[in-house]
Amino acid sequence: MRRILLLMLLLGCVSGPLTARTLKARYRVTTSDQRRDCPVVIRDIPDWAVSATVTSDGETIPVQLDRPLGELAFVADISGSREFRVTYSSRPARHGYPSRVHAQMWLKQPDKTLQAADTVSSTRDDMYHKLHHHGPAFESEYAAYRIYFDKKQTIDTYGKKHPRLELAETMWYPTAEQMAAGSGYDNLRVFGSVGVGTLKGWDASKRKMIHITDFARREARILARGPVRTVVEMRVEGWRYCGREIAMTSRYILYAGHGEVQVENRIEGDFRGLLFTTGVMKMAEHRVERGEDWVAAWGRDFPENDTLKWERESVGLAVALPAAQIVSRQDDRTSCLFQLTPDAQGRIDYAMGMCWRRSEWFDGLSDEECLRRLEASVAEARKPVAVERVR
Repeated sequence: MRRILLLMLLLGCVSGPLTARTLKARYRVTTSDQRRDCPVVIRDIPDWAVSATVTSDGETIPVQLDRPLGELAFVADISGSREFRVTYSSRPARHGYPSRVHAQMWLKQPDKTLQAADTVSSTRDDMYHKLHHHGPAFESEYAAYRIYFDKKQTIDTYGKKHPRLELAETMWYPTAEQMAAGSGYDNLRVFGSVGVGTLKGWDASKRKMIHITDFARREARILARGPVRTVVEMRVEGWRYCGREIAMTSRYILYAGHGEVQVENRIEGDFRGLLFTTGVMKMAEHRVERGEDWVAAWGRDFPENDTLKWERESVGLAVALPAAQIVSRQDDRTSCLFQLTPDAQGRIDYAMGMCWRRSEWFDGLSDEECLRRLEASVAEARKPVAVERVR
């Protein structure tokens, strides 16, 4: 009898962990119009879930469960509304969806090799030369961006000729052979400008941007790297700005099927009444179009200082902002800018993007049509997506 009881206990110990915990839920996602590869984020996921499966209309949809963020993300075509079935599981995922996005950050080693890193930090402004391509970089099939880990924290752009992932091979700096085979490359010289969509400080009296110079600690993190989206953060703590001490976290989210980036800035500390600024840089041979809460520019300039090796590139930049938080529209000599204040929660959220004349995606379109498509995609990224759990 004791042997039977012991055997039963042993079987219980073995079979218990093999039994997965699951939960099935239905969600209705509603948009104001027809959207292709519409980003969907679900935040009421169970604490114990480590994987999930999403289906709709008999289709299995690639999904990404970002446990540290407490979010489930996927993209899907939605016209008005669409229902999705989600099955959460306590077991790791068995499916391996092909990645449509990529993120990377590389620390330079003394022996000149590179070490992959998800998090790097410093209490000094000394990371620019310690990192390959000077900071984190991330891409979708249609565009790539990097963030300079220095006092400017400017966002730079990399154009794609063909819709595909490239940074794992080109490492931002393609060889002549890779370029001859159709790879894209850095297509913009940002100088001391805002680049596209960088949130900076603002000195209203001097009408100039304020860089992050007096701080306690800075950090760059890759929070998610696919297969559906990348999430990259830049954080500064103890930033002594305009007589205050604040912290600022800037989160950049790039989804599969998209070239535009959703930007979420969170200000902590005594932020009431503080002004910040963002926009797009003034390029050579540029023209600017501006609305109440957006700005777009089309320009033509050399992407590098070497004007013999490189040709002039035609690039479009655009930013769409929260109208209620805009205080003024004052430009400086380098950039077309808006000045904004944080909302009651310390947030300044917006969308930004880039288009490139050499991109297959814009082939056959005029410069005007390229800019219109970019403006539309950035504006669309600002439109709300309603996610409702169906009981």
